[in-house]
Amino acid sequence: MTAAIIVAAGRGERMGANYDKAFLSIGPRPMVAYSMMAFESCADIQQIILVVRRERIDAAKGMAQMFGISKLQQIVAGGAHRQDSVRNGLEVLPPEVQTVSIHDAARPLVTAALISETVRSALKHGSGVA
Repeated sequence: MTAAIIVAAGRGERMGANYDKAFLSIGPRPMVAYSMMAFESCADIQQIILVVRRERIDAAKGMAQMFGISKLQQIVAGGAHRQDSVRNGLEVLPPEVQTVSIHDAARPLVTAALISETVRSALKHGSGVA
């Protein structure tokens, strides 16, 4: 089984934003919604773990419902640094997950095709980088 961890716990401080950057709207959707929708539509991903700031967990649940993200298994609180957030996501993965795709929600232009290509590389070579 292949799972995705979408990390969306950053504050966007370098952007000068006083708001979680993954929740900023780009056109009709919050930035993180584009990433969730790409992973949702990718046949090579069976489940999604979303990592957000603790204060955003309820908003993230509502967003997932609004955009029909059925592969979302869990929303977890992020850590102080990106690597802490990734670790928090990894810790909740079930043992049957063999391959993990880690994605930064601040990169909303990911596509299902790119995700599949990266997963295939990981399965063939032991790792894959988009």
